[in-house]
Amino acid sequence: MVIIKPLKALVCLAVLISFILQPEAGAYTAPDLSGVPGIQGDALSADPKPPQSVQQLRSRPKYTEPTYTSKPISTRSHSKGYYGSSGDPGPVSVAPNFPAVSPNALGVPGSAYCPPNQPCPPASSGYGLFTQGVPIGYGGFLPRIGAKQFQVAARLWYAKLNSSKIVWGTAPGGVSGTQLDLHNDLGLSNHEYIAEYEARCQIRCNWGLRFTFMPIEFRDNFTPTFPFFFGNILYLANINSLTEWHRNIYRWDLVYDWYQRAHAVSSIFAGYSLYDDKLTVGQPFVFPGSRTRSQGFGLAHAGISIERVIKNLNCSGATASLNCKWSAQFLEGYFGWDGYAAGRIAVPMQSGRFGYVEAGWRWIVLERDYPSNADNTNLDGVTGTVGLIF
Repeated sequence: MVIIKPLKALVCLAVLISFILQPEAGAYTAPDLSGVPGIQGDALSADPKPPQSVQQLRSRPKYTEPTYTSKPISTRSHSKGYYGSSGDPGPVSVAPNFPAVSPNALGVPGSAYCPPNQPCPPASSGYGLFTQGVPIGYGGFLPRIGAKQFQVAARLWYAKLNSSKIVWGTAPGGVSGTQLDLHNDLGLSNHEYIAEYEARCQIRCNWGLRFTFMPIEFRDNFTPTFPFFFGNILYLANINSLTEWHRNIYRWDLVYDWYQRAHAVSSIFAGYSLYDDKLTVGQPFVFPGSRTRSQGFGLAHAGISIERVIKNLNCSGATASLNCKWSAQFLEGYFGWDGYAAGRIAVPMQSGRFGYVEAGWRWIVLERDYPSNADNTNLDGVTGTVGLIF
């Protein structure tokens, strides 16, 4: 027992000395900085140099030659890289540098396809309430007004005067005047040509200012079949009379193109309308010969429009499209609406200009029911337009 214990102590001492004499077996020795006072640099160095033995253990990534195949190029890209369990990035594969592929060439839905020698609209408005818009559908290229461009148009409307109601003034005793119809009672013709003139300035790519002027003129002779009160005056029956109706409509709009794509454009607009209305009924036996109801009033209006391409025609780059517009009018006791639907053919010109012709249908309804001043009119009919954008 006495001999064994000293023997064990000698063995442990020999193992400890062997580790002290050979420190490279368990760690690496830092660069010799004994000549520099202070703490050794292996503890505070920002870029410690690993030992040569460790550098030799790291294997270099194997370079593989890029392969070229005849398969179609995929536009799908991966934004996430591969990371191992330790957080270091894994091997990076080298891919050949192919030229970028345009989404338009791949037929991506919603991309703005630009035909040759024609202005290219934006794929989306990118400025307003909705940058993606609503799925109206996809088609060809639709010409439209661009920023800092102007639009002028002249429209001829073959309007039909439908049912109407006119009351002005009172009869003796304070009761309301006679309710009259412009066609059946006051003899105005059923149909009349009405012109309308329009001008628009596109101040930005999706903001525009628009002004329209529409003069309405009806003038006809008639012979009343019954006496009636108009403007507190009694008109006799069976006497030749004259009716004149003049209404000038001035409209100012602020237009916002909230949806713009290659195939369609949709706008919302709001503004103010000024009406100058005169209705004159004349008869030889009425003093002073006629009575005129003259009134001016202003209405606010708001609406929406949409134009969508139908087909790009092969003749000289012309385009067929559908143009629809609807608005509501109100204030001063009035309420009405204005609707328009037409087909358009646009022909491109140089420098982003183009002309167009339209043919369609127009409705205008305006109503006010006061006991002594009622004014209800209803007009509709076919219309044609010639316009230019430059």
